[in-house]
Amino acid sequence: MKLKRLTKALQSWSQKQVGHVKTQLGLAREILHRLEIAQDSRALTPEEDWLRCESKRYCLVLSSLERTVARLRSRIRFLKDGDANTALFHSQARFRKRKNFISKLIQNGEVVTSQEDKHAAFFEYFDGLIGTPLVRASTLDLDFFHREGIDLSALDAPITEDEVWLTIKNLPADRAPGPDGYTGRFYKSSWQIKVRFDGGNTHPTTG
Repeated sequence: MKLKRLTKALQSWSQKQVGHVKTQLGLAREILHRLEIAQDSRALTPEEDWLRCESKRYCLVLSSLERTVARLRSRIRFLKDGDANTALFHSQARFRKRKNFISKLIQNGEVVTSQEDKHAAFFEYFDGLIGTPLVRASTLDLDFFHREGIDLSALDAPITEDEVWLTIKNLPADRAPGPDGYTGRFYKSSWQIKVRFDGGNTHPTTG
């Protein structure tokens, strides 16, 4: 009962707010047709030209609305008929299966119809596209090119102060190696300033 009342309320709202789409579309097309006929014999007034543009825009809006309504009605009818009669869905499924089914193939001028022969024809065709691997006349002995492992234990050693100072000396003077903005000139000039930690207090001294 609630759905019926909702349907009637929506229909009443549609009639008041939208009205009969086909009737409005027919009237808009008739007005547009008469204005275009008059335009062929004389110049339209500004009011008539405005009415012609509005009628054309109105026709486009109503045509789109009519197409949307027809699409929704067909979808509702499809669901309603399909729910009432499952034969509709069965026929749709059979049609799709028949559409996707390959009934026959033509291979080398011969018609192939059996399932096994079609499988063989497909395999032969795609196997010819992919091709077969060629037998190499010579191969590479990868063990001959293999070398002994490199001792990388030195990478685990702690970085010394001399290595840090050598890196700083090689920095460009006008470039900042990090986002803090300190350039290489700053690090080079401030490298001799060291910080001595003594009981939690820091005392800058020169080395």
